[in-house]
This record gives sequence, C-alpha cells and structure tokens, in this order.
Amino acid sequence: MVSTFEEVLSQYTPMIHHIIKSLNIYKDKDRYFHEATIILWETMLTQDHQKGSFTSYAYSSIRGKLLNHLKKEVQWEATHAFVEHIPEQPFEPSLSDIEGLEKYTQHLTDRQKVWLIEYIGKGKRLEDIAREEGVSISAVKSWRGEALKKLRKEYHSK
Repeated sequence: MVSTFEEVLSQYTPMIHHIIKSLNIYKDKDRYFHEATIILWETMLTQDHQKGSFTSYAYSSIRGKLLNHLKKEVQWEATHAFVEHIPEQPFEPSLSDIEGLEKYTQHLTDRQKVWLIEYIGKGKRLEDIAREEGVSISAVKSWRGEALKKLRKEYHSK
C-alpha cells in the first residue's frame, strides 16, 4: 500500500518530536522539525522495502542527519564570531608603540621597517605600500619575507 507524504508525516510526527527532544534541541525547534520532515520525505523516496522496516530506517535517518546538522552548526558557530560594536576609529600606531618593538626590529632594514609599520601597524595593502614607495609589489613582498624571517629568528632567540 502506497501512502501519501501527508499520511506518513502525521504518523511519524510524534517520532520526530521524540528525536528532537532526545537530542536536547531547545532552540529553533520549528526549524529542526522542518529539517526532519525533509529528511522523512527523502527517506520515503529512497527506502527499499526488501532491506527492512521503514520505521527503523526513518528513525535512524532522521536522527543521524539531524546530528550531522547540529555538528555543522556547532562548527560554524565556533569559527564565526559576532561583533556587537565595531570601533569608530581604526587603530593608528603611535611612535611609542613602534619604539616598543625596537628590540625585535633593530635587525630590520629601513624598507623592512616600512613594511612592518605600514602593513601590520596601519593595515595597508601591499599594493598601496608599493605605490607610495615607488616600487613593485614583488619588492614589498620581498621586504615582507625577509622581515618575517628576521623577526621569527629574533623572537625564537630570546
């Protein structure tokens, strides 16, 4: 006997609510219920009657896919931070801030110090630094590479 999806949904709605409750989903229950109904529909389309009962297949499919969805959401929240307030003024390093780095930067050339101050301190792009200094972008990249090598060496030696 072939059932319509509405009949299957009304029959399996208590099971969906049970799964949501067993997974301790308390926020956005409607969204997870919606996800579960989509999974139930997909399960109904892909179920092979020769491999076992539909009930156990539906339960394991819904529970497993909701768990996967929860894991992805946790990973997303761990990698994305929400900022409530963005400062009005960008950070502009003062001369005293830069002088505090002198013990690490004393081995840098003047060009490497320009890269350090402009790129890291002021947040300028490599293209902008190159244009202001009248050199190629690859030259600024070279300053960066050599400066980072020297800074790492100096940092690890202290």
